[in-house]
Amino acid sequence: MSDCEPKDRDEGGHEKSALEAESGYVEEVFRELFNLLEQYAPVWYTEEHHNRALAALRALKEGRQAAKAEAARSQSAS
Repeated sequence: MSDCEPKDRDEGGHEKSALEAESGYVEEVFRELFNLLEQYAPVWYTEEHHNRALAALRALKEGRQAAKAEAARSQSAS
C-alpha cells in the first residue's frame, strides 16, 4: 500500500495494515455466517460443523490479535 492511499484505522485511531483490515473483515463475515447457522440450525448443521466453526473463529481471532501485537511491536521499534 502506498503512502497516498487511505488507510483504515483501529479503535484507537492507529493505522491498520491492509492485512489487519482484511483479517477483521473475514472474521466479521465468518462470525455473521456462524450466527446465522446457529440461529436457524439447518438439519444438516451437525455438532461437528459447529465445533469446526468455533475453532475457525478462535483461529481468526488469535491471528488478528497476533497481527495487532506485531504491529504494536514494529510501531514501538520505529
